[in-house]
Amino acid sequence: MSNLKLCRVRIFGLLLVCLLLFAGCLGRSSPTVSYYSFLTMEQLGQTQAICALPEVRLGIGPVTIPDSLKRSQIATRQHGNQYEFDEFNRWAGVLEKDLTTVLGDNLGQLLGVENVGFFPWMPHFKPTYRVMIDLVRLDGALGGEAVLSARWTVSDATGRELLAGGKSEYRQPLEGASYAALIKAESLLVAELSKVLAGEVVALTKE
Repeated sequence: MSNLKLCRVRIFGLLLVCLLLFAGCLGRSSPTVSYYSFLTMEQLGQTQAICALPEVRLGIGPVTIPDSLKRSQIATRQHGNQYEFDEFNRWAGVLEKDLTTVLGDNLGQLLGVENVGFFPWMPHFKPTYRVMIDLVRLDGALGGEAVLSARWTVSDATGRELLAGGKSEYRQPLEGASYAALIKAESLLVAELSKVLAGEVVALTKE
């Protein structure tokens, strides 16, 4: 075989390999990103009100979270203080805002409150009670359990007069080893915290 023919054969083979590699890249789809938000108590099927307080104006916030959770990727706890953040399972919005909104929705449902404001609220809104939360921990292990730990206070409209306060920690086993199961478990924990806060507000209205 002449050098020219040999060169053509090699070029043809190289082109064939490139085409096959290119076809493989086109046929290989990239992983799909899933986006999640917390479930409200209504979405969880827990809508039973414990009181009806239509005259109460409830202010929610600020709600603070650890710096380690201020990212779009959902956190799972691995071993001890080791976390993993998954690129393909993310929060649909900003975690603090999502948590604040769900807490407001839950408390509104539990207390029969129609007037709920979120910090920072408009100048014309003056809450009867203000709920502030400092989230210490919110994570879980896939196939294990979710954990929520938070410090909370209930104050007057200004936030200067403390009316009630405490620290709560809850654990919830996951129904499976998926991120959907993790978010559902965390939502159930937020619901438990909401019930405690609602009970504190009811107690304050009776003083």
